[in-house]
Amino acid sequence: MKYLILLGLFFLPLLAPLSTQAEDAEVLSLARDVITKVRYGALISVGAGGQPRSRIVDAFPPDDDFVIYVATKPNTRKVAQIRHNPKVTLFYFDSEGRNYVSVMGRASLLDDTAIKVAMRREGDSDRIYPDFPDDYLLIRIEPDVVEGLLPGHRGRNETWMPARVEF
Repeated sequence: MKYLILLGLFFLPLLAPLSTQAEDAEVLSLARDVITKVRYGALISVGAGGQPRSRIVDAFPPDDDFVIYVATKPNTRKVAQIRHNPKVTLFYFDSEGRNYVSVMGRASLLDDTAIKVAMRREGDSDRIYPDFPDDYLLIRIEPDVVEGLLPGHRGRNETWMPARVEF
C-alpha cells in the first residue's frame, strides 16, 4: 500500500498537465464553436490617448493555432491604431446561448500580394475592394489569451473569472 501511495505521488504531477491540456483543447473548441456560430465580432484597438475603440468585423475563422485574420482597407482608423499599438481584442457574443469569447493578442499587418490573393474570400468582393489587392490589407491577430463563458465553462463562482487559455 505504501508503494502505491509513493507511485501515486510520483505520477500525479505527470498527469496534471494532461488534464490541463485536455481542458485547454476543450475550451478552445467551444470558443471556436461560438465564434463560428455568431460570425461577427467586435475588434477593439487602442486609439489616441489610450482610448479603446471598437468596430464590428467579419473575421476569418480561427486557424489551428487560433490565429485570426481580419480583412480591411489600409486607410482605416484600426490600421493606424494597430501601427501605433498592436494590442487588440476580438470579442464575440452569442446572445442566444449567453456565451462570449474574448481573444486578446497582438495584431500585425500583412500587405503581401500573394498572401492577400490566397486568402481572399468570396465575400471580399470587388464592390468592397474595387482596387484589389491595393485597397485590401490583412490584420493577423496572434492570441496571448482566449477566454470566455462557454457551454459547461461558466466561470468561477467566487471570482467570476471565465474559462481561460494562455498561449
